[in-house]
Amino acid sequence: MDTGYDFLQPEFLNILFFQQKSLVIAPYVDLKHLHSLEIFTGGYNVVDLDSTALHNISEILELENNNSYSQTPCFFFITNINSNELHEIMELDNIHCVINANEKIDCTIDNGHFVFYNKKSGSFLNYDPTKINLEFEKQLINSSKNKSILQDKILRIKSIATTIFTELNEELNINSRKISQILSEYDPKYWDKILGFTRFYYKIEIPEVDVKFFFNKKLKYSNKKPLIDFSDEYHTIVSSNRKLGREFIQLLHDYRSRKVNPSNLDLEQLYNPQKLYDYLRNHHWKNGLDKEFLTKWQKMNHTKYTLDKDDLSDLYKIFNILKAPEEILTNISSDSMNYDENITNKNNAIFTEPINNKESPSNSIPSIKNFPQFKKWVLKKLGEIEKLL
Repeated sequence: MDTGYDFLQPEFLNILFFQQKSLVIAPYVDLKHLHSLEIFTGGYNVVDLDSTALHNISEILELENNNSYSQTPCFFFITNINSNELHEIMELDNIHCVINANEKIDCTIDNGHFVFYNKKSGSFLNYDPTKINLEFEKQLINSSKNKSILQDKILRIKSIATTIFTELNEELNINSRKISQILSEYDPKYWDKILGFTRFYYKIEIPEVDVKFFFNKKLKYSNKKPLIDFSDEYHTIVSSNRKLGREFIQLLHDYRSRKVNPSNLDLEQLYNPQKLYDYLRNHHWKNGLDKEFLTKWQKMNHTKYTLDKDDLSDLYKIFNILKAPEEILTNISSDSMNYDENITNKNNAIFTEPINNKESPSNSIPSIKNFPQFKKWVLKKLGEIEKLL
């Protein structure tokens, strides 16, 4: 019996994603299983087409592919194709697709872009996996606990390729230092495959990369003392209280822009607050968070949230975990006490406010014997009290 996991294999990851080729599968595959290959189409909008419901499918494909208003190209999942329709599709330019054919396909046309796979025998007709290094593909799949994690890893590679493409457009010559920073989270032996994906997806020429130079750069980074993982501390901070978490993240990026040389950070540390926090705790805040940073956090100047007593209690707990100076903790306790006093004073002001003797008879307290008027007066006063609170 077919399952979606039959296609979550290194070979299909290599064909559809890294080589940016199209795939023809025969015989019939249930559409829900066929769509498991969608995980390898990062960077595309997926479109389903059933040839039995369409006439002139090649014309429809060409029109859809060329007239898309989205900047993201289309990837087509096409079912119920016959041999004649397949040959027409294969003659089109820049079509990326997975085709499922019910009938036996005679691979008489091979333009180098389509790979043929016989599902029944589990073999490829024009692709030899033994001649291709699939180590990176295997590492990505085997290190992913589920499909969502694998998809995130694939989209991460797509994001890195976009960054490389942008750098190449902005610079006349490759800036080796920038490229090495972009690729630095991966083992150098996988860099060529990521650069290959960038070539195929963006259809650009990338000058030959000095892998030896990059390797020496990577070796230099790897010889550094590894960062201590402060992810548990970070998650405690951002998850304990929504208001405090938002202010904290904005303050992190503010501190980075003012105090940290961006050349010392890799791409993730620049934009991922958790990675940035790990960097700061290892380099700037080894003995605890900066006092000025904690004071600004308490003031909530970025988000302008007003902290109530529960918020102040959460802030005290977080600062206690972070071993904040006693002076800071005392200030929070003082703010909490002042909060109670302010509430008490406000309540006292409400209930001790003197009755205005100059009120007109219509505003004076009605007699309880006239209950409808008395009830109306009580409800009005309760509304006024609620507004004051």
